[in-house]
Amino acid sequence: MIRWIRDIYARRRLDREQEALRILKARYHTFRAVLHSNERALELISSFDEALLKRSGLSTILEELLAVTFELVDGLNRLSDNRYPALYGAHDRLARTTRQVTARLDSEGDAEILAISLEDAATEQARSIGGKAAFLGEMIRSGMPVPPGFVMTSLACRRFLERSGLDESIMRILRPLDAGAGDPSAAAREIRALINAAQVPDDIRSALADHWRAIGSPPVSVRSSALVEDNPAHSFAGQFTSVLNVCSEDALIQAYKDVVASNFGARPLTYRRQAGLPLDDFSMAAIVQTMVDARAAGVLFTLNPSDPENGRMLLSAVRGLGTQAVGGSSPADVFQPLRDDPADVLSIIADKEGGEVPAEGGGLTMATLSEQERAEPALIHNEISALLRWGLLAEVLFGAPQDMEWAVDQNGDLFFLQSRSIRLQGKAIRAARRITGEKLVADGVCAASGRAFGKARVLRDADNLTKPLPEGPVVLVLHQSLVDAAQLMPRLEGVVVELGNPTDHLSCVAREYGVPMITGAPGAVDAIPEGELVIVDADDHVVTRVPPDVVASMPQRKREHAPHASLSARARELRDLIVPLNLTDAYGPTFSISECRSLHDIVRFCHEKTLLSLFHAGDEAVEEADSLVHWLDDVPLQFLIIDLGGGLAPDVGRRISVRDVLSAPLQALCEGMNTPGLRWRAAPPVLSVSELMSRSMIDGGGERPLGNQNYALITRDYLNLNARVDFHFAMVDSVCGPNQQENFVRFRFKGGGTAAVQRERRAEFIGRILRANGYATDTQGDLVTASLTEVPGDDVREQLHMLGRLLGFSRLMDGAMVDDDAPRKAAEAFLEGDLALEHVDFQA
Repeated sequence: MIRWIRDIYARRRLDREQEALRILKARYHTFRAVLHSNERALELISSFDEALLKRSGLSTILEELLAVTFELVDGLNRLSDNRYPALYGAHDRLARTTRQVTARLDSEGDAEILAISLEDAATEQARSIGGKAAFLGEMIRSGMPVPPGFVMTSLACRRFLERSGLDESIMRILRPLDAGAGDPSAAAREIRALINAAQVPDDIRSALADHWRAIGSPPVSVRSSALVEDNPAHSFAGQFTSVLNVCSEDALIQAYKDVVASNFGARPLTYRRQAGLPLDDFSMAAIVQTMVDARAAGVLFTLNPSDPENGRMLLSAVRGLGTQAVGGSSPADVFQPLRDDPADVLSIIADKEGGEVPAEGGGLTMATLSEQERAEPALIHNEISALLRWGLLAEVLFGAPQDMEWAVDQNGDLFFLQSRSIRLQGKAIRAARRITGEKLVADGVCAASGRAFGKARVLRDADNLTKPLPEGPVVLVLHQSLVDAAQLMPRLEGVVVELGNPTDHLSCVAREYGVPMITGAPGAVDAIPEGELVIVDADDHVVTRVPPDVVASMPQRKREHAPHASLSARARELRDLIVPLNLTDAYGPTFSISECRSLHDIVRFCHEKTLLSLFHAGDEAVEEADSLVHWLDDVPLQFLIIDLGGGLAPDVGRRISVRDVLSAPLQALCEGMNTPGLRWRAAPPVLSVSELMSRSMIDGGGERPLGNQNYALITRDYLNLNARVDFHFAMVDSVCGPNQQENFVRFRFKGGGTAAVQRERRAEFIGRILRANGYATDTQGDLVTASLTEVPGDDVREQLHMLGRLLGFSRLMDGAMVDDDAPRKAAEAFLEGDLALEHVDFQA
């Protein structure tokens, strides 16, 4: 009977143990599923902007994102025993609002942007505003002097032609030309007459008038910015109409018509036919820009196309407006300043007959020059020097020699009217390579497109994020992708990250703000000196040193970024529900469900809380599943092991050695703990054992009660260690596998056997070591919390080895924290490899 009862009890105990292990395994698999969902959610968020701009696949992305983020919310609540029920409500509100806004966006049809400010024009919008306008926008944001203005988008052109019924008429007129017959001049005249007779739709007329008034209703120029213009393969230079000195609203409407009609002029039609391009291209954007009251104007080639290896720029200048210099219809002064020495200028001064200037009430007139003015240079030395410096800067910004139109007004102020890259061949290509700066980084992945320059701020740890940024444009260089850096994004020109990927949180924020960013760039922190002026070319993932000649002309930042200004109000409303990240400080008071205002916030909140969810997951399993745990013998820190699958060699016994461990993160941690020289059995450096023991008798406030056993949950690529080491609590949580985006290390340390001030000093010393190793670290009292995310597996193993050493080194170290300098001494000893403290005197 007794044996029967014993067998029943044993079977029931085994059932309880198996059930406890089953629950723990289920929690672990939920944990990994949440990590996978987090990765997928960030991929979807990173692809959202392109889908929104193209209106292609948007609904599919949104529905999958809503489903994946719900899985995150549900998974977190299952892991935390439904600790965050309000998260369901937050997700539901965002999902309902997202679907409502998407439905309204679908009903509004194509994007409604007809005009945008030049300040908001960007290279990623080139397909709607043309390359010429996109370049001007980049120049303005980089601080270059460009007259204010706006762009009528290619949509405005298409809408004008479609609503007036001209699109079908134009295609009918062009059909014979497509077949190789017909007269381009006759077709151009017929199309021009149709466009001049058509009424511009009210919304396009209003967009023109409203934006003109917004810049003060000045006299303006209206110029083409065709989508094919300034293309590397087909420049269309000089093929389209420009209308200068437009002074009234009616004249502005007519000038816009003239520019649109020039898209179908005889020369562009002939050029297209010879180049094999479609004739019926309705994608004409138009730039409306404040006129410069020019004293002199002309063209600057930053590399002399006819003699690219002579080290000189080529500069032409005429009196008045630059029409004569561009068209070559009048003699012009020619200057060739040496790139390295603006004082060395070869000059040919023309006998200038006169110059075109704005006429009263609109249009142009010819101004005559006196005998003295005809022979005088159009530019003085300081103006030539300024043009040279700005030209060098433009090369830096755009990565190639430039063809730039410029004007100097009556006050001597310089303005640039356009810039385009010079088409290079032969010797010019070799010469262009020599004018770019030294490459500091030539590896990585583009996380946010674009080029930028600025002074490097190199941060090796999260604590330095609180230090003020230098004045002027700044490029932030980070060891790892720190979400806390997102709060700096409005002040940054560029970002370079050693450890990260294009779908992480910081990359999403960089795209949101339009800040060029390179990620996954190994060695960047060491390669880029602090304070160095650098150029970030995210598209080619290259960082170069700014050439010394350019440094003097680096401008101050003119304005903050205005990301996604080209989106319609409805599209921006939808984007604000998806992409912005408001939860940037995981340890701050605003990191809460109530602050989740976007799906990105939901993803961030769930990910952060999930990483904390298995801190004490094994406590109950250790108590219930005694026969399923293993003892690890050959490490100085004693702890039980619960294998959730693949973490130990098959058929091992209850007592095991490190050789039986297959878990990559546990292997690395044990190797670190077994490092020779560690003080696992040594007495405390200063404090007496009796004082520590008396402290331990009253230590009931630690995170982990003294009676709880130490344990580690493991799989082949996962470790969760919870341990009481003497009088402090330590936690190590890590994924170490082939997928960098899922890899992380989390470390928590709290407590000690001394007074609060000494425990807090030990926390400071531990924080110093963690920050030196690139961790994002938070210290509150004697509690240290640190994390390293999305890093390669080899780096994770290296960090776990370091943490194994740190666990042994920090044992009883609070006893040595006798003054405020002790944390520094201890941290330096550890980082220098003095693990036995042979060269440290804490009482000196």
